[in-house]
Amino acid sequence: MIARQFRGFTVAACLMVLAAFGMPDTSWAWESDGPRFNIYTQGYEKADVDEGGSYSKTETGVSAGYKWFTLAYKRSDFSWSHSDSVNFSKKGSPWDQLNKLTLDASFNGALGESVNWFAGGSIISGFEDQIWDSFTFAPRGGLTFSPTYDLKFHVGAAGLISPVRPLVMPIVGAEWRNEHDYGLSGIIGFPGTRVQYRFNDLLAARVAAKWDRDIYRLSNDSSVAGKGYVEESGYTGGAYLDITPLADLKLTVGAELLFDRQLRLYDKGGDEFSKTDVDRALGAVLRASYSF
Repeated sequence: MIARQFRGFTVAACLMVLAAFGMPDTSWAWESDGPRFNIYTQGYEKADVDEGGSYSKTETGVSAGYKWFTLAYKRSDFSWSHSDSVNFSKKGSPWDQLNKLTLDASFNGALGESVNWFAGGSIISGFEDQIWDSFTFAPRGGLTFSPTYDLKFHVGAAGLISPVRPLVMPIVGAEWRNEHDYGLSGIIGFPGTRVQYRFNDLLAARVAAKWDRDIYRLSNDSSVAGKGYVEESGYTGGAYLDITPLADLKLTVGAELLFDRQLRLYDKGGDEFSKTDVDRALGAVLRASYSF
């Protein structure tokens, strides 16, 4: 039971980091050591771009995993209005579709009765239509301290080795209980926070917030920046209802708010030439997860 809880805590910490690096948010839950599958779709209303123009987007993703490894794909479809007014647009829509492939590995172990370690990394390819020169590497690692059965503290760091704006960020979090427990549970930290109330085995309600950053290589003939890059970053806050009709099946419906968002544009040499603010946008989420 203790080992099962520890896996849940370390997976939650790692998922916060994956979310920050653009990995589809498979949930904040403990994951099975066996095969697992996740599919989701989420759509967001039209939001104004600073200095003119607007866009809406729909994201669809799927992931499959077994033991330590997870393979994921996300597709983002954009619908632009008045794109000729967008400050970085030269002709037509800046881009219509962006794609992301992620291969992740996650490991953990014990250093003592109350101290454990976690480590892992992701190979990420974000691209418009060509994978070449699109790779980002995201290593991570840290420690989990367990002063009591219900209370855990996570401390660590993660790196983002990318063609543009590489960074190192902290992993910090305090976690109370397990999300499978009835009543209140949660994790407060950066880059993600979750608070949940479980009513019974079937139903749980939660609110969550996280910081995201996605980097995509633009096409060779992009009108914005041929062979360049676009970085999409910002915060997501949401309210969700998790329904578990079967022990291994979870369905999620929710509403999200995207805020404090930016689009950064880089040329093929990695030099930034545009930074644009994007207004808030509301969205809806539908997700299904199954573990064998």
